[in-house]
Amino acid sequence: MQINDLKYYNELYNKKNFTKVAKHFNISQPSISSAIKRLENFFQVKLVIRGNTQSELVFTQSGEQLHQHTVSILNELNSAKHELDHLKSRTTTIGLPPILKNAYFTKIAIAAREFDRQFNINNMAIYEAGSNYLKQALMAGEIDIALLGALNMPQDDELLIIPFIRANFCVYISKNNPLSKKSHLYFSDLQKQAFVALDSSFVHNQAIKKMSQQAGFRPKYFMKTNDIHFLMNLISENLGVAILTDIVKTTASDIVVLPLLDEPQPFFTGSIAFRKNHLLTNEEKMLVDTLSK
Repeated sequence: MQINDLKYYNELYNKKNFTKVAKHFNISQPSISSAIKRLENFFQVKLVIRGNTQSELVFTQSGEQLHQHTVSILNELNSAKHELDHLKSRTTTIGLPPILKNAYFTKIAIAAREFDRQFNINNMAIYEAGSNYLKQALMAGEIDIALLGALNMPQDDELLIIPFIRANFCVYISKNNPLSKKSHLYFSDLQKQAFVALDSSFVHNQAIKKMSQQAGFRPKYFMKTNDIHFLMNLISENLGVAILTDIVKTTASDIVVLPLLDEPQPFFTGSIAFRKNHLLTNEEKMLVDTLSK
């Protein structure tokens, strides 16, 4: 049995046609037939039953079972290749959401300085996006380590997650809005307000959804953006109110931050995350250690 036999088998399962599979891999049809025969000999079971025509192709129960394992095996092989290529490149890509990047800039700067002292800063790349997007990029192997924001205590079967901060959500509102004169707010107080928000790649939308469901109304959005500075400008101009975690610091004198007293309400957790099957390099171990302090 060869690794390519599993690739051919997986494609045959999807296409149900020997000729199409052979064309896909640019090899002869007998080569595909030989690969299936090798698999059947290796496992000592019948996997595929051919009919009188190309369209009459039936997979046995053993064939169905093998396909499930084949998908997992091929995914693991792709993951292993990525990890080995990564070790050869000695480049570490770290994903940063804008909010955590700004809030923990000092910690990130210390990590970058230490990385440069021990290794080479040219071997560290920064990838900036919202936490939801970064999580997908992390699982796909596009980045190596990420700071992730999540609601409540994050859990994931594929990622090792190390929480380092817990924060509450607050209302960010223009001082020209009458509600800014209050000492605190409930989410229901915002029912008649226009909302401005970060886009769907950020976890803040999940918090807003939970609180709006609890309050019994659907927020009306004026605009969504992935730029935290632009969002602050929208708030300053009183174009809408925003729900943000209180680690977001604003220097604008015309923005007021008010606590939400709703109970229960979600909380924000900042964590360092990497894939469980990813063997950390010395460079990455140093980054994780520095960022988690």
